[in-house]
Amino acid sequence: MIINKCIWIKNNRLCRLFILFSFILFTLPGFGQKNTCHLQGTVQDKESKEVLEFTTVSLKNDTIQLNTVSDKTGRFSFRNIKPGTYTLSLSFIGYLPLHRTISIHRDTTLSFHMQIDTITLQDIIVTASESRGLTSSSKINREAMNLLQPSSFTDILSLLPGGMTKDPSLGSVNKIRLREVGVSSSDYDVTSLGVSFLIDGIPLSTDANMQQIPGTYQGEYDYNRNSIGKGVDTRTLSTDFIQSVEIIRGIPSVEYGELTSGLVKITRKAGVHPWEIRLKADAGSKLVYAGKGLATRNGWTINFGIDYMDSKIDPRNNLETFKRLTGSVRIGRTWNILTWNLNTDYGSSFDNAKNDPELSYKKIDKYKSTYNRVALANSLYWNFTNNRLLKSLSLSAAIDYSKDQIKRTKYISLDKDTPIPDNTEEGEHDGIFLPYRYTAHLKVDGQPLNAYSKAMGELGFNISGVENAMKIGAEWRMNKNLGKGQVYDLTRPLYPSMKARPRPYDDIPAEHTLAFFIEDRITVPVGTHNFQAAGGVRTLIPLNIDKEYKINGKTYFDPRVNLLWKFPTTYLFNRILNIQLAGGIGWNTKMPVMTQLYPDTRYVDLTQLNYYHTNEEYRRLNMMTYKVDITNFKLEPARNRKWEVRFDFDYSQNNFSMTYFREKMTSGFRTSSFWRTFDYKKYDASALDPGSIQTPPDINTLPYSTDTVIYTFGQTTNGSMIIKEGIEYQYTSKRIESIRTKITINGAWFKSTYHNSHPVYRNESTLINGAQIKYVALYPDDDGYIKQQFNTNFAFDTYIRPLGLSFATFVQCLWISSQQSKWKSGTPLKYVGIDGIEHDFTADNLSDPVLQYLVKQYNKELFIKRTDPISISVHFKATKKFMRDKINLSLFVNNILDYNPDYKENNFSVRHYVTPYFGMELNLNL
Repeated sequence: MIINKCIWIKNNRLCRLFILFSFILFTLPGFGQKNTCHLQGTVQDKESKEVLEFTTVSLKNDTIQLNTVSDKTGRFSFRNIKPGTYTLSLSFIGYLPLHRTISIHRDTTLSFHMQIDTITLQDIIVTASESRGLTSSSKINREAMNLLQPSSFTDILSLLPGGMTKDPSLGSVNKIRLREVGVSSSDYDVTSLGVSFLIDGIPLSTDANMQQIPGTYQGEYDYNRNSIGKGVDTRTLSTDFIQSVEIIRGIPSVEYGELTSGLVKITRKAGVHPWEIRLKADAGSKLVYAGKGLATRNGWTINFGIDYMDSKIDPRNNLETFKRLTGSVRIGRTWNILTWNLNTDYGSSFDNAKNDPELSYKKIDKYKSTYNRVALANSLYWNFTNNRLLKSLSLSAAIDYSKDQIKRTKYISLDKDTPIPDNTEEGEHDGIFLPYRYTAHLKVDGQPLNAYSKAMGELGFNISGVENAMKIGAEWRMNKNLGKGQVYDLTRPLYPSMKARPRPYDDIPAEHTLAFFIEDRITVPVGTHNFQAAGGVRTLIPLNIDKEYKINGKTYFDPRVNLLWKFPTTYLFNRILNIQLAGGIGWNTKMPVMTQLYPDTRYVDLTQLNYYHTNEEYRRLNMMTYKVDITNFKLEPARNRKWEVRFDFDYSQNNFSMTYFREKMTSGFRTSSFWRTFDYKKYDASALDPGSIQTPPDINTLPYSTDTVIYTFGQTTNGSMIIKEGIEYQYTSKRIESIRTKITINGAWFKSTYHNSHPVYRNESTLINGAQIKYVALYPDDDGYIKQQFNTNFAFDTYIRPLGLSFATFVQCLWISSQQSKWKSGTPLKYVGIDGIEHDFTADNLSDPVLQYLVKQYNKELFIKRTDPISISVHFKATKKFMRDKINLSLFVNNILDYNPDYKENNFSVRHYVTPYFGMELNLNL
C-alpha cells in the first residue's frame, strides 16, 4: 500500500506542490528512484572564501539539462541523476564562468572556487545589484562602496531603486526609509523603526534607548537629535568595516523578526587582506580608517580596524560638531565541520553644540551628547555536509552595553514672576518662585543593555524528486536600561513649563521576547522549468509583561510565503536568455520600544494661591498637583502586511528587473490624545492688607471657590495607518567595450499614504470674555498626507584598465514630486465638558454660542495637490589607481550641474538653490 501511495504522489503534481506547506519535520528521505545518484556541491569565492549565494548551476548532457541555484550557504544539489558523463556549468555576476566535465557513477560531493573577473568586476560597482532570489533585495559590494566614497551608511541608500544622492547631513538623526517618499511627522517613524539591522548575523537593537530631554520643541538642540522610536541612527555606522550589504525590501525569511519595513544584512570583512588606510576630506567632514586581516599558521584569522570621523554641521561654524569613533576585532577559525567566530566592537559618537559666548548673556549655553557602546558576539556553525537529514546547526549569542549621556546647560532669563512646583507627590502643597536669572543644568543618564541568543538547525531531504531545505529555530531578546535617567534640580528646571519629574530608568522592567520559526524551501523541477517556494511562520511571544497589558500572554504569528518560477534557459539570436517570475506575501511584527510601553508620568500643577509680596518672607504659592499615568495598556505591536510581484530577465549580460509592491500597516505607533478633568481651589486673597500682614497668608482662613479644568494628554497608540505602493525597476547593460562604459538605469514610482486611523481629542483654544472654552472635542481626522515620487537615475560607469582609471557620471531625474493633504471635515463627532460627560455633536450645536467654536474651518487650498516641476542633477565620481592598486586616489562632486526651474505656488515664486558638494579621499593597500 505504501508503494502505491508513493506512485500516486509521484504522478500527482498538485500533491507535490502541497508538500511545501506541510512542514513535515520527521519525514524519512529515501523515496528516490533506484539506480540513480546524488550530486551536491558548494560554491565559494576563490580569494575570500565567501559563499556565493544564488549561483546559477546547470548540469547537462545530450539527453537532459537540469538547472538550480545555490542556497545561502553556497550549496547546490541534484538528485535522481542517471550515471554518466555530464557538463557542469556555474555562473555568477562578476565572476568568470566555470565549466567542468564530470563522470557520475555514485553519490558525489564537489567543491568549487570561482575567480573574480577583473573586467566584469567593474560591472557591479556603480549601483546595487538586484537579487535573482525569492524576494526583492539589493546587494552592495565593497567595490560599489569604494566608488561611492561614503561617510556613513546613509550614503549607501542612494544606490537602491528610488534612491537619491544627498549631501551628508550629520547634524540630526539619519533615519532609513525603504520604499516610501517619507514625511517629517514623528507619528510615522515606525517605518524607520521597523527596519532591522543585522551585523554579522547579530541584530542591532535600539529598543532600550531613552535619551531625551523633556519639554524640547522643534528648533531646540535635542529635537532633531532624539532617535527614540526612530530605529538605528545610521550616522553611527561606519562603512569601512563592511564587505557587503544586502537590503531586503521584500518579504524576508521567517528566520528574521522584529521588523515591519525591511532588513539590512551587513557582512563585515573577513579573511586575509593587507593594511587598508583611508583618508577622506570633504566640505563638512574629515575621516580616517585603518584596518587589516591576517591569518596564523594554525588556522586562526584575525580582522581588526579603527575608524574616526569629525564633522562640522556647518563648515563656517566651529561650535556645532558631530564626531564618531568605531573599532572592531574579529577572530575566527574552522575545524573540519565547525566554524567559530568571536567579535568585539566599540562604537562612540559625540554630538556637541554650544552658543557663541559673544552672543550669550553672561553664560554659555551648551549641549553635549555622548554615546559609547561595547559589544561582544559569539557564534558557532556546524556544517554537516555528508548527513542525509541535518545539514547545519548554528548557535549565536551576543550582549552589548552602552553608556549614553546628554548634558545640557541653559541660561534662563525671565521677565515675570514664575511659579513652579518642587514636589513629586500628588495633592496640595506649597510651591516656589523662580529667580529672574539662573543657570539650569540637566543630565540624562542612559545605560541600555541588550542581550540576544539564537539557535537554528537546517534540514535537507528529498521526497519524490522534490528538494526540501528546512529551517527550524528559536530566538530570545532582552532589553534593559540601567541608567539613572533625567537628573536635574527641580528648583532650577531647564524649562519653567516642564510637566515631568525625574525618573530613574533602572526602575523600568526589562523587555523580553521569545520567538520560534519554521520554514520549508522546496525546489521542484517541472520539465525544463524550475519552481522554488519558501513558506513558513514565525511566532512572537512578549515576556515579563504586567497582567494589565493587553499583550500579556499573547502570541503573534507572522506567516510568509515566497514563490519563484524560473523558465528554462533559451537562446535568442545565439545569446542566452533567462526569464523568471517571483512573488510573495507576508506579515511582519515589531514590538513597541520601552519608552512607548513605559512612558514618563505627566504632572498637572494648578495654582490655587499666588500671593506676591515685596517682602519675600510674606509670599506664598499654593498648588494642587495631579499625577497622570499616560501608559496605554492596550498598546500592541505594529503589524505590516506586504506583498509583491517581480519580473526578471537576463539577456546576453543585460539584466532587467521590475517589481510591483504594496504594503499596508494600520497599527503603527503614534501619539494620540485622551482627556481628563481636574478640580482645584481658587483662594481669594484680595481682602489681605499687604502693609499689615506679618506672616504668609494662611489658606485655612482664606475664602475660596472651586473650579474645574479639562486637559488632553498624549499617549502612544496603534493609530498610524501607512500604505506604501510602488514600482521599482533596474536595467544594467553589458559593458560597451568600444567605449568601456556600462549603463545602469534604475528608479521607482512611490505612492505613500499617511493617515491617523483613530479619531483624536483636541482642546479648543478660543477665548470668550477672556476665558478659554472648557470643552474638548473628538475629531474624525487629525492629519493625513498622500505623497508621490517618480525618479530615474542614469549611471554611466567607465573603466579604463590600462590606465587604472574608473569614473562614473550619475544623472538623477526627479520627474514627479507631489504632496496632497487628506481632507479633514473639521466637524467633531463628540464633545465633552468639565462635567466629564461625552455628548454627540449634532446640527443643533452649530448655532450654540459656545459649541459652534468647536467646528474647525479649513481653507480648501490646503487640500489641493501640489506638484513640483522636474528636477535634474548631475554627480561625478572618479578613482585613479597607482602602483598596482596599492594607492587609490578618488574624488567626487555632487550637483556639478543641475536643472531646477522656478515655479509659482499660492502666488509666490519658489526657487531651489543647489550648491555643489565635493570631496577627495586616498586609499592605501600596504
